[in-house]
Amino acid sequence: MELKERIILGAFEKFAKYGIRRVTMDQIASDLGISKRTLYEIFRDKRKLLSDGMKYYSGLKHAEAEETIRTSGNVIEAIYILVKQSEEMKQKLNPLFFEDIIKYYPEVHTMSVSKSRDRDYNLTHKLIKKGISEGLFKRELNVGLVNHFFHVVMNILMNEEHFPREQYPHEEIFRNIVMPYLIGISTEKGHEQIRKYFEKEIKYRTE
Repeated sequence: MELKERIILGAFEKFAKYGIRRVTMDQIASDLGISKRTLYEIFRDKRKLLSDGMKYYSGLKHAEAEETIRTSGNVIEAIYILVKQSEEMKQKLNPLFFEDIIKYYPEVHTMSVSKSRDRDYNLTHKLIKKGISEGLFKRELNVGLVNHFFHVVMNILMNEEHFPREQYPHEEIFRNIVMPYLIGISTEKGHEQIRKYFEKEIKYRTE
C-alpha cells in the first residue's frame, strides 16, 4: 500500500469516528508513525487531504457498486445490496463528519457531491436498463426520464433544510418514498423480487 493511500485510510478512520474538525494533522501523523514534514509533503493541508480522500472513497464506492451489479442475481437483489451497503456506511460515520464538511469545507463537499452525482446518475441508468432487460421493470419506461426524475427527487429528499434527518431518517424516506417509486416502475415479476428482498423494509400489499 502506498503511503498516500495509507494516510487517507488512517485519516478517514479518525474523521469517521470523531468528525473532521476535531482531528488535527499532528494527530494523523502521530497515529501513522510518520513525521509532520512527510505528511505535509504529500498533503499541503487538511483541505487537500479531505479532497483527495473524498475522491478516493468515491472511486471505491463506485467500483464496489459496479461489481455488485455485475455479480448479483438480478437488479432487485443488486439494489437491495447497495441499499444495505449505504446504510452500513452511514452507521459507521459520526454525524459530525457531514456537519463539518458542509460547514467548514463547502467547496470540497460541493465537488464531491457533483462528481458522485455524475457517477450515480450513470449507475442508476444502468440499473433501470438492466431491470427492463430482466423483465423486472416495465418495458415501456422512458429510461432517461425515469432516471432523471429519480435523481431530482433524491436531491430534494437529501436536502436537510426540507427533510431534517432527526425528523425524517433515511430509513423512513426509503420506506415511504423510494420503495413505492420502485414498486411503481416494476412488473409483477419485479414485485415478487421486491417482496423477497425488502419484506422487512416495506408493508407490501397486492390489490
